Amino acid sequence: MEFCVENINLVVILPFLMSMILAANALTMSRIDKKPVFVLSLLCAIACFVLSGFALFYSIRTSTSVETNFLWLSNDYINFYLGTLIDKTSGTFLFIAAILNIFTQLFGWLKLKDRYGYNRMLFYQNLFMFGLFGIFLASNILQSYMFCEVLGVASYLLINFDFSNKQESKAAIKSFIFNRIGDLTLLFCVLTILYFSVTYNQLWDSTNLAFSNLMQVAESINSLMNEPIFVGFCSILIFVVLMKFMQAFIYLTFVSKITSGEARVILFQNALIFLSGIFLLLRFTPFFVNLGSSWIWTILIIVFIFMFIGLLNKIFIPCCRIAGWIEEYIVDTFLNFIELVIRFLSFVCCRFQGGVQSYILYSFIGLLLILGFILVFYITVSSIGV
Repeated sequence: MEFCVENINLVVILPFLMSMILAANALTMSRIDKKPVFVLSLLCAIACFVLSGFALFYSIRTSTSVETNFLWLSNDYINFYLGTLIDKTSGTFLFIAAILNIFTQLFGWLKLKDRYGYNRMLFYQNLFMFGLFGIFLASNILQSYMFCEVLGVASYLLINFDFSNKQESKAAIKSFIFNRIGDLTLLFCVLTILYFSVTYNQLWDSTNLAFSNLMQVAESINSLMNEPIFVGFCSILIFVVLMKFMQAFIYLTFVSKITSGEARVILFQNALIFLSGIFLLLRFTPFFVNLGSSWIWTILIIVFIFMFIGLLNKIFIPCCRIAGWIEEYIVDTFLNFIELVIRFLSFVCCRFQGGVQSYILYSFIGLLLILGFILVFYITVSSIGV
């Protein structure tokens, strides 16, 4: 049992290695057949289930948390750590996600094993679980953000699995937008904590981002900020969680009838993002506790944020139309002109194949290239004042 807890990082490493194996298999024109690849992926999923099960049992029995960290980046002001944190919360979410991962892979094999792109689907699934397990095992907020980015990429690839389907492509784009908004706001929260911790020297070393010390972080940030700023900061944290909740079921808004096996696998997989939202909500609870009676203002701020995003969406669509007009009438015209010039030069070269004519033509082109190089060299030297 202690071995599983000490090597709990295998829960993240195994899906990553499996996704790399699948990617290498695709680059080598699928040298390995579907069945051996599925069996290997299923064994990795079972191993993650066993490790997470023992870790959950250990955390419940001992009522302690086990945290491991190693120095990743360091400078004069702050140190960034990567590591794992196992407690009752992370162990529970790991265990639930590991169980659902096994069932999803089994269901995908039964429904999609005859499809040509099954290996690609399996690659997306393992990449997705790599990001999800990484969020649950992260020991600090910065690490959670990095794995949220991986989870967003995998979610986009899953939804856009059948990229010839316009409906699914729209769902993938919408999922991508929601994920970018949520993750960028999470990055804003991380940078805000760093700013206050470095500027006011209230938090040091890994404690300024660690989940295990988040109660201390929340109290310190609350003491450093005035009340309106702290309420706004906590509102943004809640907004991050809401973005995760909304992204989980975007696929439902575009697929009216979930009948195909492929659609069900994608839906089950993306519904797991809901777990990451609940997990982040529990991790950020110390900030919400410090809100006190000001929680009503967070609701108003969140409503304002959604209204602002809706306004940006209304502005974004006309901008896209303007960009489409520029692409259609200006960029395409320029490319067509370049194509005509290339065709003309090709025609001229074909007319002068061999003999003195081709020698004169190629010599003239070479001379132009030499003169162009001399001109660029002269302008560069003159600009730097040599």
